[in-house]
Formats: sequence, C-alpha cells, structure tokens
Amino acid sequence: MTSKKKDLFVGLDTIDPKEVEWLWEPFIPFSMITIMEGDPGVGKSFLAMQLAVQVSIGGELPDGQKLGRGRVLYLSAEDDAAYTIRPRIDAMGGDPSRIRVQGDFLSLDEKGLQALMREVKRKPPDLLILDPLFAYIPAGQDIYKPNVIRQLLSFLKDIAEAGETAVVIIRHLTKAKHSKAIYQGGGSMDVIGAARSAFLVCEHPSDSSTKLVVHIKHNIAVRGQTQSYEIIGEEGGRATLNWLGPSDITIDDLISSDGPPRMSALDEATQFLRVFLKNGPEPSTKVEKEAAARDIAPKTLERARRALDVKSKKKGKGWYLSLPDEE
Repeated sequence: MTSKKKDLFVGLDTIDPKEVEWLWEPFIPFSMITIMEGDPGVGKSFLAMQLAVQVSIGGELPDGQKLGRGRVLYLSAEDDAAYTIRPRIDAMGGDPSRIRVQGDFLSLDEKGLQALMREVKRKPPDLLILDPLFAYIPAGQDIYKPNVIRQLLSFLKDIAEAGETAVVIIRHLTKAKHSKAIYQGGGSMDVIGAARSAFLVCEHPSDSSTKLVVHIKHNIAVRGQTQSYEIIGEEGGRATLNWLGPSDITIDDLISSDGPPRMSALDEATQFLRVFLKNGPEPSTKVEKEAAARDIAPKTLERARRALDVKSKKKGKGWYLSLPDEE
C-alpha cells in the first residue's frame, strides 16, 4: 500500500492557503475524511443513502443547504446493491445513473486502493461512502494497530484530495462506554485522528424511533447543530428517510445521560457466533471477516469461541467452525 511521495520538508511560502469547501457544512467537507459512527442497526446506512440521493439529484440538506448535482461512489459490504441499495435509492428519489457501486468485493489492500484511486481519478465523485470501514481491511491486518490504520487512512486522504471528494467512512461503536465521544468508535484511535469531522448517529434518548446526527469532532468549523430524522415506510428496500428538523441535544447531553449499559464485548461476540453459526458450519475465514466487520477483536472472538466450545474441523483445504451439538 503506497501513497503519493511528498517532500519531507517544504517552505511554508510554497504552500497556497485554501478555504474549506463543504458538501454539508459543517459536517462533511470536500477533500477530507469524515467519520460517521453509531451502533449497528441505528440508521447509518439509511442516512448515507439519503446523502447519496441528494448529491445525485442536486437536492437539499436538512438545514436548507442546496447541493449541485454530482456523482457518488458507494461502497457497501453489508447491503446488497440489487436487493437493498437500488430499491432504497429509488424510494428516496435518487438518480441511480449518477451513483456507482462495486461490481465485486474490493479489499483495501494495495491492489484495491490503486483500483479505487483510478476510479476516483477517472470519474471524480463528489461523495465517496465506505460502509463500514473495517469490512474492507485486508485479511490478516489488525484494525487496532496504529501503523495499519495510519497507512490505510493516508491513502484514503490522498484519494479525497485527488478527486476533491468528500470521503465518508462509516464505523460501528465499541462495546464499552467512554467519557469522551471520540473514543467510542471501533479500532485504533488513529481512525478518528485522521478525520477532520466526525458525527454520531444514535437514537433519541426519549424516543427510539427518532434518530439524531450529533457532531462530535469539528476541527475546521464550529460544532454543527444536531439534526433529527426518522425512517418511515415498510421495512427493507422501500423504506425512506424523513428529516424532522434540528434538536437541542448535544453530545455532552448524551454522554452524561444514564442510559442502559452497552453489551460487553465478550457477550456481543458470543451472541454473534450463536447467530452466525446457527444454521450449520461456516468457513473460519468467513466468520473472522464478519466478526471484523462488526468490530469484534480477534482476541475477543477467540474468547467467545472457547466460551461456547465452538468446534473447528478441516474440510478440504479450509477450516470450518460450528456450534457444539447441544447448541
């Protein structure tokens, strides 16, 4: 994995000052990385698709900002393009001719990153969405090692700059609560460190049907006002997103509220294995990949395997995992 080589030291007078340009001010800047994070199932993907729709048609953002009609590159490892993404984009009124998706899975190894750079340079998108980040980490790479994440995010930063593209990276939250919101996302702290802006997607404390977009990192602008939305219509592909307007709730309110404790990392890993293996044996590589996509650390997955007495058996050239008979 390599990024564009730069001079080690340069004179400040050789650098032209720039003003930040925005896709959605002050949440999502162009030419930079933004983090969107939240618990699984809270509505992050719906929000990402709504943003893609508005870019594709030159629509409007919830606070009245107008968008020029642009292009979107949407990479999703969790939602099927034919069964989920296209139906939702259609239901929200998007222009699918201006939204490109992956035809095959793209791992963000050196080959995959170079392919992504070529695509961005060929048809620079206004918005690039990566959902979720850790599903694209190459096999065998540890998402908790700073050097792994720094190298990957450095290349994604180069991609953002090359296409003057707003890069939005989606990630899940960790299982434990922290006193600071920027520490709650999964993986190395270098993920949030590389972002110029980050926002949390969560349920309203007193109304689970209302979702909130809460600014948690704002290095290049003042903190944006929290926005609220709901997901309406049928579950599945034809559901749509409806903006409800601004909210006075801030991240400080959410951190200080006495909500229910999160499920422990081990409990979540155990639940994942029970559900994922309930229909029979699965390849161990597939289990590990799916666990990583849910931000379950390898050591936690191994502890959960021991706790459940998960069986490992070789079939052909690969190993398969299965629940014990009593499960």
